[in-house]
Amino acid sequence: MKKGLNKLILPCLCCLSFYTGTQLVGKTEAAFTSQAEAKPIIISTAFVFPSYIHGLEEKARIRSEQLVKEHAGLETFVKNGLLNGNADPSSEFLRKKEQITASLEELHRIRAELEKLHLKAEKKEGYEFVSKGFLKVDKLLLRMNDSLTLQDLEQLFYQKLQEQKKKQQGEGIRTKELETDEKIEMPIREQENQIIEHKKPVEEQANPVEEQNVSMDNSQKDAEEEIANEESHENTE
Repeated sequence: MKKGLNKLILPCLCCLSFYTGTQLVGKTEAAFTSQAEAKPIIISTAFVFPSYIHGLEEKARIRSEQLVKEHAGLETFVKNGLLNGNADPSSEFLRKKEQITASLEELHRIRAELEKLHLKAEKKEGYEFVSKGFLKVDKLLLRMNDSLTLQDLEQLFYQKLQEQKKKQQGEGIRTKELETDEKIEMPIREQENQIIEHKKPVEEQANPVEEQNVSMDNSQKDAEEEIANEESHENTE
């Protein structure tokens, strides 16, 4: 009877130990699997970088310096260019004005691009550099608009151009009057020269006649003296 019980207990213990082992191994495997699973990594890329904003700021700075030089050149031309005898002052003025306009439009374009990025960066964190760049360029553009006096220079230019044209017209009238006077004087001089030339032969012809008359008078005087001498000689005898 005891031998039969031992035969039953031993297989039961084996089954129990096997079951316990499978449970332990299952839990360990499950724990290991849950730890080894890769979690999804979410990477958010920046829509703009500081280097790009700094590049736009530098472009705006260079363009503003160019604007100052171009405006100074236009101002010098308006005040002194007309006096230097420029061949075509209107074309030169328009060329310089177009240069300034192109530089100003480029500065407006940079400011507009920064404004778009600024509005987009306001809704996000970590993009303070965008707002700083926009405000910097915006102030620079306002300063350029206040310092540029294109309208005043244009009015001054056309005013001086009209004065120069009137002066040239006055000089042209004087030149024409002088040319007319010369044309009138030339025939008068020619007539005077012709009169003088005609008088010269007459005077030259008159001189021999006078000499002939003088010689005849002298010979007549000599003859009268001889007759007088002869008469006086006879009277003395």
